[in-house]
Amino acid sequence: MNFDDSVYRLFRREVYRLAYRHLGDHSASEDVVQDSFVRLAQYRSGTVANLGGMLRTIAHNLIVDQTRFHKRRAEEALPDGVDVPAEAPSQEQVLLQRERMQQISEILARLPEQRRQVFMMRRLHGMSAKEVGAALAISPAAVDTHVARAVLALHRGMAELDGGQTQ
Repeated sequence: MNFDDSVYRLFRREVYRLAYRHLGDHSASEDVVQDSFVRLAQYRSGTVANLGGMLRTIAHNLIVDQTRFHKRRAEEALPDGVDVPAEAPSQEQVLLQRERMQQISEILARLPEQRRQVFMMRRLHGMSAKEVGAALAISPAAVDTHVARAVLALHRGMAELDGGQTQ
């Protein structure tokens, strides 16, 4: 297809914007613009009635191709010698988490019975303040007070433990 510079000037900016909006890369967008016009030029003269529509379609297909190419390259295997961190926690992390849970259990065990019950029902079992209050025959405001004091006791207990370990 033979077309003059007016077609290029008319549609270049639109094709570039389309490419840049999808790719976010100036250089890749310029490549899409160039390739789009090269592919459009390969059509026989008079076979394309809507040059703008055809250019947008070509550009869209090139964008999809580039996106697939980059996605596929990202999924390729890493070269030998590259160490990828494991998804599962290390044994050390597991032991530290168990120790932390044991410490939390000990702090909760030192709470008054009702406060511990309220905290467990509210925070661990996900019950509403109204449900906990009804189950223990206390007001929802008392439930909130117990939870707040239990959280404060947990914070203080953990701070003491953390402070004791760093000394």
